[in-house]
Amino acid sequence: MLAHRGQWPLRTYLAGLMGLFVLAGVISLGSGWALAERDGMSAARGDARYGARQAAEKIGENLTVVRSSVDAVASSPGAGQVFADPASCRLSFSLGGPDDGHLDLLRPDGTVACSSHQLTGDDAAAYRRAPWLPAATRAQQVLGPVADGRTGRPAVLVSAPIPGLGVVVAFVDLVGLGATVADLFGGTRGLEFLVTTGDGGTVLTRWPDGPRWAGTAVRASRFGAPGAAGEGVDVSGLRRVYEQADVAGAGWHVFAGAERSAALTAGHRLAQRQAVIAAVGLLAGLLATLLVYRRITRPIGRLRAAVHVAARTGDLDRAVTVSGPQEVSGLGAEFAALLATVDSELGERRKAEEVAREHERNYRQMFDASPYPVYLFDVETLHIVAVNDAAVRYFGHTRDELLSMAVTDLCPVDDAALVAQAVSTAAPVERGRRLRHVKHDGTVTDVDVTSHLTVFAGRTVRCAILDDITEREQLQRRLRQSERLESLGQLAGGIAHDFNNLLGIINGYASMSAADVEVMTAGDPAWSRLHADLLEIVAAGDRAAGLTRQLLAFARADAVTEMRVLDLNSVVVDVEKLLRRTLGADIILVTRLTPESRPVKADVGRLEQVLINLAVNARDAMPDGGTLTIDTDAVTVDEHYTAQHPGLRPGRYMRLQVSDTGTGMSKATLERAFEPFFTTKPTGQGTGLGLATIYGIITQAGGHAQIYSELGHGTTVATLLPITTDHAETAEKTEPVPVSGTGQTILLVEDDEGLRALTERILHRNGYTVRSAATAAEARELADAGDGINLLLSDVVMPGTHGPDLARDLRLDRPSLPVVFMSGYAESVLAARSALPPGAVLLNKPVSSYQLLSTISRVLEAGDRIAAP
Repeated sequence: MLAHRGQWPLRTYLAGLMGLFVLAGVISLGSGWALAERDGMSAARGDARYGARQAAEKIGENLTVVRSSVDAVASSPGAGQVFADPASCRLSFSLGGPDDGHLDLLRPDGTVACSSHQLTGDDAAAYRRAPWLPAATRAQQVLGPVADGRTGRPAVLVSAPIPGLGVVVAFVDLVGLGATVADLFGGTRGLEFLVTTGDGGTVLTRWPDGPRWAGTAVRASRFGAPGAAGEGVDVSGLRRVYEQADVAGAGWHVFAGAERSAALTAGHRLAQRQAVIAAVGLLAGLLATLLVYRRITRPIGRLRAAVHVAARTGDLDRAVTVSGPQEVSGLGAEFAALLATVDSELGERRKAEEVAREHERNYRQMFDASPYPVYLFDVETLHIVAVNDAAVRYFGHTRDELLSMAVTDLCPVDDAALVAQAVSTAAPVERGRRLRHVKHDGTVTDVDVTSHLTVFAGRTVRCAILDDITEREQLQRRLRQSERLESLGQLAGGIAHDFNNLLGIINGYASMSAADVEVMTAGDPAWSRLHADLLEIVAAGDRAAGLTRQLLAFARADAVTEMRVLDLNSVVVDVEKLLRRTLGADIILVTRLTPESRPVKADVGRLEQVLINLAVNARDAMPDGGTLTIDTDAVTVDEHYTAQHPGLRPGRYMRLQVSDTGTGMSKATLERAFEPFFTTKPTGQGTGLGLATIYGIITQAGGHAQIYSELGHGTTVATLLPITTDHAETAEKTEPVPVSGTGQTILLVEDDEGLRALTERILHRNGYTVRSAATAAEARELADAGDGINLLLSDVVMPGTHGPDLARDLRLDRPSLPVVFMSGYAESVLAARSALPPGAVLLNKPVSSYQLLSTISRVLEAGDRIAAP
């Protein structure tokens, strides 16, 4: 062992002496500096306290004066004379400054009848649409900040109604108010004054720079409220010493702040002079100590450097020569002898350690670089002994927290026993074991675990590699649901044509029979009953047509759509009126409409149907009453969200959300909620098409529908509609009035015999000459024979030649021939089979007599106008 006699005592003394010098200097400087800062801060707070209290009292007095003036004018008998004769106006208003504001007499419509400030330009109509005007005509109010419509500056409004005549309004200019307070109470420090509303959310006025800050939101500034020591940050980010006072009767907060750096300047100057004196003395003592220290320690430093080189390079044969005092020279000689002794022993140890370090580096690199979460745990105690970076990120715990946990702590409580048993019975290498894990935020995930036994730090552990399959399974479930909905949608669209033809025949004949019987019902009960029965048939047919429309809406293939640009908030407001009358007194309806509404493109009738269906479902889910909430919002959908919702694209959307506090849905019900004909209601109380129809309507509009629900916690249906840049249409559409024919010849082409006969009969009864054909070939022969035809009425999809092809052939010889198409197929089917020409007139089956006759008369009338010279 090396001897250290003579070295360490001297070094200790020298270091202690230097430490005492430094400590004494630091204590002296610190105490002087702290005392100077405390005195400066105390004086600044005293000035700020005085300024805040005086400013609050002054503002309170001004508000009291303004209220008194407003009340006096409102109750003055002469106010009525001013409204009758504005020339008699003699109002005056002043709080002692040039920009205090003005006092006005306003009529109920917001025009100025009299003012203390001269009217110029359009000042008389400056308050016509002021948002505060309706409330001001009903009751007294103090409101601020508001924008003064005449000056354009922020102001505090004090008003009182004059029953039957109008309202007295005083505008106290906030910029002028701040300047007046600063002039009176700013003092030699030039205090900053900030006045905020009672909730601290809005700046009423501020000096200096009042025009910039008056009337702005506090959160738009860098203002930091003062703490217990009175220190804070002003709106521009400058640190100040604040005191606060409240304005009596208004609840406003007045902050007076002195600049912190200025408050500390005087004290700092004194402290700096003291610091210079102390520093000079300290420096002299340190230089003397350093001189002695270097004379002793420089040789020791050379010896220490030689030791470090030997330790780093392993070169123990290197000669070490140290000169200096006797103690240092002896230490050098002993060190050289020691190096020679241990050189041979360290050689083999270094080689073994280098191999072990290489193995450790390789293992650690593979362990930490794995993209999958990996952890090692003791197979006996189940405690975790190592985790990689991916596991730390995945679970959300810190590494130390994970290393203090057991494997069972990472699983749900109900799974702990199962996990412990799985570990005890696991094979040495095991793949694909399905388990559940819980993250730090409580999220439960499904994982596939691959594990194997290994040795770590001398004990047997199991290495577990996790593969999170939660998102994959969710996407697979959504894909299966989309495939089921797509299959059912194709089925619904496919049956629409034949079903609509049958409905057209049933409704047509029933309507005509009802009209014939109606003239014979007078005084005859039997005919009356028959007429009523026929009307019931018509009503049942209409309900069947409505069911077909629901099926087509679900299939996203209904051609009867009127897509136009609309405001989602307006649709909610219109439907809200109906819902409040029909939901019942035990259902509380709440609407929260975003002020940032953006236009969407959709069918307004379909959107109203979505809202009504969701409201009815919510009402049925709340038999004992509850709250139904409808809210809208503008949202941005990113790629992460679309990756979990197939069919949805990134972009800007309007969200329509309907929430209830009802019974909620189970997980099994939630997975089938959008399936058509699936319902949890008793037999006869639901068709199972409500949510399926909503899904079809929203998807057809390019949007997305999603349901969130839990048993006992209510249900929320969120729909997303893409925001459009198209402009709203302003032209109003008028319903054509059916006009009987005057013998015009109509070429009717319909392959369904029953429907063709019905249509021919309707046209004959209403004054038209009809030539009917079952195929396009028959139609060409009829068109070439006899006199000309005035209009072609054709089915779209027919055996052989389709309706659009027939129309093109006939128009080769008759370019101006009017054409009306009919079809029971969905729009998507028509697009695949035979594209309609641009601007074609299409009637969707089943077609009522009114629709048929109105459309024909309108098309014929348009053709006559074109043909007229």
